[in-house]
Amino acid sequence: MSLLLFIVYLKLRHAAATNKAFQSHISSFRIRFLIKAADGGWGRLFIFEDGRVTSLPGANHACDAALVWSGRKAALNVMLAGGDDAAYRAFMAAARGEMKVEGNVYYIQWFNDGVKLTM
Repeated sequence: MSLLLFIVYLKLRHAAATNKAFQSHISSFRIRFLIKAADGGWGRLFIFEDGRVTSLPGANHACDAALVWSGRKAALNVMLAGGDDAAYRAFMAAARGEMKVEGNVYYIQWFNDGVKLTM
């Protein structure tokens, strides 16, 4: 999971430098977004500030919003899915208690919309 989250960071950082739609999306936000395991075994903080993306490894960071996964299998099942299938899988994971949201739910959607712009 740590490698997958690092790759997500690299894609977001690249998009911040080259993708006009993504640049516009992040330009007016200052958000600290965390994706992590419920047990704290893995995670990554994504920091959006001044139109830039930076990131820190680890699950124990202060954040505005977090996606908290019950384990790797549930997270991979959703994060590696594409398009509408990913949205359905995320909904089902939440319904089964495999994923929960902490903090401002709007930021979860904002992050998801930003990731879609990079694909």
